[in-house]
Amino acid sequence: MVTHLQTLAIPDALRAQLAAENLLAINSHGQEVLHGLDFAESQLLVECTEASPDDAARRERCAELVVKHERARLRIATVDDERTASKF
Repeated sequence: MVTHLQTLAIPDALRAQLAAENLLAINSHGQEVLHGLDFAESQLLVECTEASPDDAARRERCAELVVKHERARLRIATVDDERTASKF
């Protein structure tokens, strides 16, 4: 049983934007995450969004996380579209 929600360390304005775009989720561990990413990956991607990393390896990791997150979003959108289309 989850008793405490672990939220990402993100500014309120960014949280509101992510929530409005339905990009946030709660995983089975009670952690706020970006779709398709675990908590640590989500936090890193948020940090990269706020300020581009100086380190090339970190920038590359952030780019990989963007792709992973976008793939998860597309899978979710596809499932939703298929469910919606079946109603018509």
